Amino acid sequence: MSASTQTLKQKASHEFKEFLMIALYLWVVFGLLVLHKSVILAEHGISFAAHGFAIINALALAKIMLVARELHLGEQLDDAPLIYPTLLKSAVFTAVLACFKILEDAALGLYRGESFHQSIADLGGGTWQALLTLSLLLFVVLIPFFAFTELRRLFGEGELAKIFFRPREYSKLLRKAS
Repeated sequence: MSASTQTLKQKASHEFKEFLMIALYLWVVFGLLVLHKSVILAEHGISFAAHGFAIINALALAKIMLVARELHLGEQLDDAPLIYPTLLKSAVFTAVLACFKILEDAALGLYRGESFHQSIADLGGGTWQALLTLSLLLFVVLIPFFAFTELRRLFGEGELAKIFFRPREYSKLLRKAS
């Protein structure tokens, strides 16, 4: 169904499903990072239990990703081999998400009367090395996400899900048909 023939309800439903898919992916990633941080801190006798922030960050950043996608960020190489748009979108969305997260923490810190440096201290200690490391980690984590979305765009809506979630006989039929 083309975008022009979709009803408002269908568009909203599609966007909500996209939002949930992105939020779920980010929640799993952020949840694992929080779990990893809590294990490392526990080794040093420091208790840490900010697991609730993983879902809040995932929901907020999923919305940012949807808005950035609607602005067609990173679509310059959409006709190139899949590795190029995958890496470009991973890089562009990493920059967008990192900037948003820094601005969000800075705004919260300003509200609490903290300096910029104090407000971003939770982002890996607030040093540029930590921010760069977290950004590189986010870039690598976004590569499989965008690889999947690029493959989905190539195969068509719903086809990649059929390949992943149906018996292999369906995949063999697809190859014979093409």
